[in-house]
Amino acid sequence: MLVRIGNIRVPMRPDSDRSPDVLADGGSEATSSAADPVRDDDWAGLLSAIDADGDLDPDELRMLMRIMLLIRKVDRAWGDAYLEGEVEGIPPSLSTGQEAVSAGASAGLQPGDFQFTTHRGQAPMVASGLDPGRILADLYMRSDGYNSGKSYHVTDVERGVIGMGGIIGAQVPVAGGKALAQQFRDDGGVSLAYFGDGTANEGAIHETANLAAMWDLPLIMLCENNEYNITQRVDEAVKAPSVASRAAGYGIPGDLVDGNDPIAVFEAVRDAAERARSGDGPTLIEAQTVRLDGHLTHDPQKYRSDGEIADRWTQCPIRRFRERLAAEDVLSKEEFDEMKAEVESEVEAAVEFARESPYPEPEEAYEDLWA
Repeated sequence: MLVRIGNIRVPMRPDSDRSPDVLADGGSEATSSAADPVRDDDWAGLLSAIDADGDLDPDELRMLMRIMLLIRKVDRAWGDAYLEGEVEGIPPSLSTGQEAVSAGASAGLQPGDFQFTTHRGQAPMVASGLDPGRILADLYMRSDGYNSGKSYHVTDVERGVIGMGGIIGAQVPVAGGKALAQQFRDDGGVSLAYFGDGTANEGAIHETANLAAMWDLPLIMLCENNEYNITQRVDEAVKAPSVASRAAGYGIPGDLVDGNDPIAVFEAVRDAAERARSGDGPTLIEAQTVRLDGHLTHDPQKYRSDGEIADRWTQCPIRRFRERLAAEDVLSKEEFDEMKAEVESEVEAAVEFARESPYPEPEEAYEDLWA
């Protein structure tokens, strides 16, 4: 099958060539009914389900696992919709392999905090409790989305999730501005900005870090180092020992964590948020993770060897976390299979909700404009 990318038509990858999907490994058939894609408004994902001030109990660990599965399945649904020609526009950037970062970071925040996303923003959207049906409605450009189908930079101010704009790294100084407002208002809120290892070299990142340090802003700068800036390896672009090591130059804490471990990310963000709320200023966190799919959905990754990709799949955060919870008697294989089936049913219902949602009316193009 051919799909259109701008003015170019390229072959869709056959199922047999797709990246391994942990959601298809050893699964059982879904036994639960599909969830209503429009959730009750008081459901707020990890921000309300996890006590960010303490350690994670078994129920919270299972919640982390479920959120990671949900992130991957929502991502995959959008990627498949693009490859099958259901949606057009810019090819999706998926978070496959990076689910632990957003899940752990969202768990470490509290209601009232803000997250500023990247072009892979679906992960923090899901982790913060946004409804998968309404997320996908926006990505399908349908009016029942959070932004009425007019932008795939999904934003829900009530839940503190701000979609990025069209400029790489521009969300970071905006997050710094929000942190300044939170400081002025003394509301106890924290802002967290995601950015990638490639974006770490943008001037806006350095300017924001320096100002945040000068003014002790309640800001967390979270670098998702997935080893590649599109096709360029991070060790070619960043000659410092790590992105986190740059924090010393700003005079702020810099934490280097395993981005494939949601607990490690949770603890780093929780501690950084506690410092920020105490008036001790910003933190730079680097979560070293893996990008298991291409930069964009249609990217065949010819610049990576088959051996490298296979090795990175052994580091899949979902598989690792599943094995860890099983070893600690927190989540059995049967419980995992049931959880996976529930997630698959929920996302299937979300996709149908998006498909059935109407397109925005043409005159709505003139609404929600600011000048």
